[in-house]
Amino acid sequence: MNRLKYKVINNFLDDDFFNYLTDLIFHEDFNWFRKKTMTEGSKIDLGYFTHSFYNDMNVTSDHYRSYILPILIKLEAAAAVQIRANMFPSVFYKNKKGEWHSDYPFLCKTAILYLENCDGGTELKINNKNVFIKSQKNKIVVFDSDVKHRGVISKNSDFRHVINFNYFPL
Repeated sequence: MNRLKYKVINNFLDDDFFNYLTDLIFHEDFNWFRKKTMTEGSKIDLGYFTHSFYNDMNVTSDHYRSYILPILIKLEAAAAVQIRANMFPSVFYKNKKGEWHSDYPFLCKTAILYLENCDGGTELKINNKNVFIKSQKNKIVVFDSDVKHRGVISKNSDFRHVINFNYFPL
């Protein structure tokens, strides 16, 4: 079976909903929680900040229904696996890249919604070649969960914000 390895969609959400979403994420009172490493067993990173919307078959945020459910519908998701907003401080990494990883050992979809413009992004390993997806607001990249990828820290912004979706498609 020949599977589509990845797809990039610019202007994924309509402008009003995207602004509604970023007003939430960028609000000074939005709750962020520090994770010690970006990938399990990592030796190079100092962590990042996250806000979980959905994990372990449970809604974990009051914002899930208003902000995340409409995006899952647009992604044509049958069921969520994990959804979280991530904030990567550039100073933590001093221009390093994250470690290569895949999100889950079973086949589902990973989608990364970029919330701002910066020179950071995501690198995908496709057919033994590195494909760089630059962070541009309201762009989403969707790929199979077994595709190796890593975060690329921004050099021209103090933080890089994304929402990471792991889900089963319809």
